[in-house]
Amino acid sequence: MNEPLISVIMPSYNSESYIREAIDSALSQTYKRFELIVIDDCSDDSTPDIVREYCERDERVHFLANEKNLGAAGTRNRGLDEAKGDYIAFLDSDDIWHSDKLAKQLRLLSASGKSLCYSSYSLTAENGAKCGADYTVPSSTDFEHLLRENCISPSTVLISREALGAHRFLSEYMHEDYVLWLDLLRDGCACVGCAEVLADYRLHPGSKSANKLISASNRWKIYRKYLKLPLFKSLGCFSVYAVKAFRKYRKGR
Repeated sequence: MNEPLISVIMPSYNSESYIREAIDSALSQTYKRFELIVIDDCSDDSTPDIVREYCERDERVHFLANEKNLGAAGTRNRGLDEAKGDYIAFLDSDDIWHSDKLAKQLRLLSASGKSLCYSSYSLTAENGAKCGADYTVPSSTDFEHLLRENCISPSTVLISREALGAHRFLSEYMHEDYVLWLDLLRDGCACVGCAEVLADYRLHPGSKSANKLISASNRWKIYRKYLKLPLFKSLGCFSVYAVKAFRKYRKGR
Protein backbone atom coordinates (compact mmCIF):
# COMPACT_ATOMS: atom_id res chain seq x y z
CA MET A 1 0.00 0.00 0.00
CA ASN A 2 3.02 2.29 0.00
CA GLU A 3 2.84 2.32 -3.78
CA PRO A 4 1.36 5.55 -5.17
CA LEU A 5 -2.14 5.47 -6.59
CA ILE A 6 -2.44 6.36 -10.27
CA SER A 7 -5.68 7.79 -11.67
CA VAL A 8 -6.18 6.88 -15.33
CA ILE A 9 -8.54 9.24 -17.17
CA MET A 10 -10.32 7.81 -20.25
CA PRO A 11 -12.87 9.95 -22.14
CA SER A 12 -15.16 7.98 -24.45
CA TYR A 13 -17.55 8.82 -27.25
CA ASN A 14 -19.03 6.17 -29.56
CA SER A 15 -16.00 4.00 -28.87
CA GLU A 16 -17.61 0.55 -29.03
CA SER A 17 -15.19 -0.64 -31.74
CA TYR A 18 -12.04 0.07 -29.73
CA ILE A 19 -12.72 0.62 -26.05
CA ARG A 20 -12.39 -3.02 -25.01
CA GLU A 21 -8.80 -3.05 -26.28
CA ALA A 22 -8.05 0.20 -24.48
CA ILE A 23 -9.50 -0.95 -21.15
CA ASP A 24 -7.85 -4.37 -21.44
CA SER A 25 -4.49 -2.70 -21.98
CA ALA A 26 -4.98 -0.71 -18.76
CA LEU A 27 -6.08 -3.70 -16.73
CA SER A 28 -3.11 -5.70 -18.04
CA GLN A 29 -0.57 -3.30 -16.54
CA THR A 30 2.16 -4.87 -14.44
CA TYR A 31 1.64 -1.96 -12.04
CA LYS A 32 -1.63 -2.75 -10.32
CA ARG A 33 -2.44 0.15 -7.98
CA PHE A 34 -4.54 2.41 -10.16
CA GLU A 35 -8.10 3.53 -10.72
CA LEU A 36 -9.51 3.75 -14.25
CA ILE A 37 -12.09 6.51 -14.60
CA VAL A 38 -14.06 6.23 -17.86
CA ILE A 39 -16.22 9.28 -18.63
CA ASP A 40 -18.70 8.84 -21.47
CA ASP A 41 -19.59 11.96 -23.43
CA CYS A 42 -23.16 11.10 -24.47
CA SER A 43 -22.43 8.11 -26.72
CA ASP A 44 -25.34 6.72 -28.72
CA ASP A 45 -23.76 3.30 -29.26
CA SER A 46 -23.01 0.45 -26.83
CA THR A 47 -19.97 2.12 -25.22
CA PRO A 48 -21.64 2.69 -21.80
CA ASP A 49 -22.83 -0.93 -21.61
CA ILE A 50 -19.32 -2.19 -22.37
CA VAL A 51 -17.79 -0.06 -19.63
CA ARG A 52 -20.41 -1.17 -17.10
CA GLU A 53 -19.43 -4.78 -17.82
CA TYR A 54 -15.87 -3.97 -16.78
CA CYS A 55 -17.08 -2.16 -13.65
CA GLU A 56 -18.79 -5.36 -12.53
CA ARG A 57 -15.62 -7.41 -13.08
CA ASP A 58 -12.95 -5.08 -11.69
CA GLU A 59 -13.44 -2.63 -8.83
CA ARG A 60 -10.69 -0.39 -10.20
CA VAL A 61 -12.92 0.62 -13.13
CA HIS A 62 -15.29 3.54 -12.48
CA PHE A 63 -17.88 4.86 -14.93
CA LEU A 64 -19.26 8.39 -15.25
CA ALA A 65 -21.74 9.63 -17.85
CA ASN A 66 -21.99 13.26 -18.90
CA GLU A 67 -25.52 14.67 -18.91
CA LYS A 68 -24.59 16.80 -21.93
CA ASN A 69 -21.79 16.63 -24.46
CA LEU A 70 -18.71 18.36 -23.03
CA GLY A 71 -16.13 17.51 -25.69
CA ALA A 72 -12.70 16.04 -25.01
CA ALA A 73 -11.48 18.92 -22.84
CA GLY A 74 -14.52 19.11 -20.58
CA THR A 75 -14.73 15.34 -20.28
CA ARG A 76 -11.09 14.99 -19.27
CA ASN A 77 -11.53 17.82 -16.77
CA ARG A 78 -14.44 16.02 -15.16
CA GLY A 79 -12.23 12.96 -14.79
CA LEU A 80 -9.51 15.09 -13.19
CA ASP A 81 -12.00 16.49 -10.69
CA GLU A 82 -12.95 12.93 -9.69
CA ALA A 83 -9.40 11.55 -9.59
CA LYS A 84 -7.92 10.47 -6.24
CA GLY A 85 -4.46 9.45 -7.39
CA ASP A 86 -1.00 10.73 -6.57
CA TYR A 87 -0.30 10.55 -10.30
CA ILE A 88 -2.49 11.14 -13.34
CA ALA A 89 -2.36 9.23 -16.63
CA PHE A 90 -4.45 9.68 -19.75
CA LEU A 91 -5.59 6.91 -22.08
CA ASP A 92 -7.79 7.67 -25.07
CA SER A 93 -10.48 5.08 -25.70
CA ASP A 94 -9.00 4.05 -29.07
CA ASP A 95 -5.35 3.83 -27.99
CA ILE A 96 -3.48 0.93 -26.38
CA TRP A 97 -0.87 0.80 -23.63
CA HIS A 98 1.95 -1.71 -23.48
CA SER A 99 1.79 -3.78 -20.31
CA ASP A 100 4.77 -2.15 -18.57
CA LYS A 101 3.88 1.44 -19.41
CA LEU A 102 2.98 2.68 -15.94
CA ALA A 103 5.71 0.74 -14.14
CA LYS A 104 8.49 2.03 -16.39
CA GLN A 105 7.29 5.61 -16.25
CA LEU A 106 7.02 5.59 -12.47
CA ARG A 107 10.59 4.33 -12.22
CA LEU A 108 11.81 6.97 -14.66
CA LEU A 109 10.07 9.77 -12.76
CA SER A 110 11.56 8.53 -9.49
CA ALA A 111 15.07 8.24 -10.92
CA SER A 112 15.00 11.60 -12.71
CA GLY A 113 13.21 13.68 -10.10
CA LYS A 114 10.96 15.09 -12.84
CA SER A 115 7.20 15.59 -12.65
CA LEU A 116 5.93 14.55 -16.10
CA CYS A 117 6.94 11.56 -18.19
CA TYR A 118 6.01 11.00 -21.83
CA SER A 119 7.05 8.18 -24.14
CA SER A 120 7.56 7.14 -27.72
CA TYR A 121 4.62 5.51 -29.46
CA SER A 122 3.75 3.50 -32.54
CA LEU A 123 1.26 4.57 -35.19
CA THR A 124 -1.49 2.11 -36.06
CA ALA A 125 -4.33 2.05 -38.56
CA GLU A 126 -8.00 1.76 -37.63
CA ASN A 127 -7.72 -2.03 -37.71
CA GLY A 128 -4.78 -1.96 -35.28
CA ALA A 129 -2.13 -2.80 -37.86
CA LYS A 130 1.10 -0.88 -37.52
CA CYS A 131 1.54 1.81 -40.15
CA GLY A 132 4.85 3.55 -40.67
CA ALA A 133 7.75 4.20 -38.36
CA ASP A 134 7.46 4.67 -34.61
CA TYR A 135 7.51 8.20 -33.25
CA THR A 136 10.59 8.43 -31.03
CA VAL A 137 10.58 11.21 -28.45
CA PRO A 138 13.55 13.20 -27.12
CA SER A 139 14.82 12.42 -23.61
CA SER A 140 13.74 15.88 -22.46
CA THR A 141 11.76 18.87 -23.65
CA ASP A 142 10.96 22.38 -22.48
CA PHE A 143 8.62 25.21 -23.41
CA GLU A 144 10.75 26.54 -26.27
CA HIS A 145 11.22 23.10 -27.80
CA LEU A 146 7.53 22.28 -27.45
CA LEU A 147 6.62 25.42 -29.38
CA ARG A 148 8.27 23.89 -32.44
CA GLU A 149 7.43 20.22 -31.96
CA ASN A 150 4.76 18.68 -29.76
CA CYS A 151 6.45 15.47 -28.67
CA ILE A 152 3.88 14.75 -25.94
CA SER A 153 0.93 12.56 -26.86
CA PRO A 154 -1.87 12.36 -24.23
CA SER A 155 -1.94 8.56 -24.01
CA THR A 156 1.78 8.50 -23.18
CA VAL A 157 1.64 10.95 -20.25
CA LEU A 158 2.14 10.25 -16.56
CA ILE A 159 2.23 13.35 -14.36
CA SER A 160 2.31 13.95 -10.62
CA ARG A 161 -0.88 15.42 -9.21
CA GLU A 162 1.17 18.08 -7.43
CA ALA A 163 2.68 19.30 -10.71
CA LEU A 164 -0.69 19.31 -12.45
CA GLY A 165 -2.21 21.41 -9.68
CA ALA A 166 -5.13 23.50 -10.88
CA HIS A 167 -4.15 23.27 -14.56
CA ARG A 168 -6.96 22.02 -16.79
CA PHE A 169 -7.72 21.47 -20.46
CA LEU A 170 -9.12 24.48 -22.36
CA SER A 171 -12.04 23.73 -24.68
CA GLU A 172 -11.48 26.89 -26.74
CA TYR A 173 -8.64 25.24 -28.66
CA MET A 174 -8.86 22.16 -30.86
CA HIS A 175 -5.63 20.62 -29.57
CA GLU A 176 -6.47 21.17 -25.92
CA ASP A 177 -3.77 18.76 -24.77
CA TYR A 178 -1.02 20.76 -26.49
CA VAL A 179 -2.17 23.95 -24.74
CA LEU A 180 -2.06 22.17 -21.38
CA TRP A 181 1.49 20.88 -21.94
CA LEU A 182 2.60 24.39 -22.93
CA ASP A 183 1.03 25.87 -19.80
CA LEU A 184 2.68 23.28 -17.57
CA LEU A 185 6.14 23.69 -19.08
CA ARG A 186 5.90 27.47 -19.07
CA ASP A 187 5.10 27.27 -15.36
CA GLY A 188 8.22 25.21 -14.68
CA CYS A 189 7.02 21.61 -14.89
CA ALA A 190 10.11 19.44 -15.57
CA CYS A 191 9.69 16.60 -18.09
CA VAL A 192 11.49 13.40 -18.96
CA GLY A 193 11.00 11.35 -22.11
CA CYS A 194 11.12 7.57 -22.43
CA ALA A 195 12.54 6.57 -25.81
CA GLU A 196 10.92 3.16 -25.55
CA VAL A 197 7.57 2.70 -27.27
CA LEU A 198 4.97 2.30 -24.51
CA ALA A 199 1.72 3.02 -26.38
CA ASP A 200 0.00 2.52 -29.73
CA TYR A 201 -1.70 5.58 -31.20
CA ARG A 202 -4.57 4.82 -33.57
CA LEU A 203 -4.92 7.00 -36.67
CA HIS A 204 -8.38 7.79 -38.04
CA PRO A 205 -8.92 9.36 -41.48
CA GLY A 206 -11.38 11.89 -40.07
CA SER A 207 -9.53 12.69 -36.85
CA LYS A 208 -8.22 16.11 -35.86
CA SER A 209 -4.62 15.02 -36.30
CA ALA A 210 -5.36 13.62 -39.76
CA ASN A 211 -6.58 16.98 -41.12
CA LYS A 212 -3.31 18.80 -41.67
CA LEU A 213 -4.79 22.14 -42.73
CA ILE A 214 -7.03 22.34 -39.67
CA SER A 215 -4.15 21.29 -37.42
CA ALA A 216 -1.89 23.95 -38.92
CA SER A 217 -4.55 26.63 -38.53
CA ASN A 218 -5.08 25.68 -34.91
CA ARG A 219 -1.33 25.76 -34.21
CA TRP A 220 -1.13 29.29 -35.58
CA LYS A 221 -4.13 30.28 -33.44
CA ILE A 222 -2.37 28.99 -30.33
CA TYR A 223 0.81 30.93 -31.15
CA ARG A 224 -0.89 34.23 -31.84
CA LYS A 225 -4.14 34.26 -29.86
CA TYR A 226 -3.39 32.17 -26.78
CA LEU A 227 0.36 32.61 -26.26
CA LYS A 228 0.43 36.04 -27.95
CA LEU A 229 3.84 35.36 -29.47
CA PRO A 230 5.35 38.09 -31.66
CA LEU A 231 4.73 37.64 -35.38
CA PHE A 232 8.28 36.75 -36.36
CA LYS A 233 8.69 34.25 -33.51
CA SER A 234 5.35 32.71 -34.49
CA LEU A 235 6.53 32.40 -38.08
CA GLY A 236 9.78 30.77 -36.98
CA CYS A 237 8.06 28.27 -34.71
CA PHE A 238 5.43 27.51 -37.31
CA SER A 239 7.97 26.81 -40.04
CA VAL A 240 9.79 24.27 -37.84
CA TYR A 241 6.47 22.72 -36.81
CA ALA A 242 5.38 22.38 -40.45
CA VAL A 243 8.58 20.62 -41.52
CA LYS A 244 8.52 18.20 -38.59
CA ALA A 245 4.80 17.49 -39.02
CA PHE A 246 5.36 16.73 -42.72
CA ARG A 247 8.18 14.31 -41.91
CA LYS A 248 6.08 12.60 -39.24
CA TYR A 249 3.14 12.31 -41.63
CA ARG A 250 5.34 10.82 -44.35
CA LYS A 251 6.68 8.21 -41.90
CA GLY A 252 3.16 7.26 -40.91
CA ARG A 253 1.86 6.72 -44.44
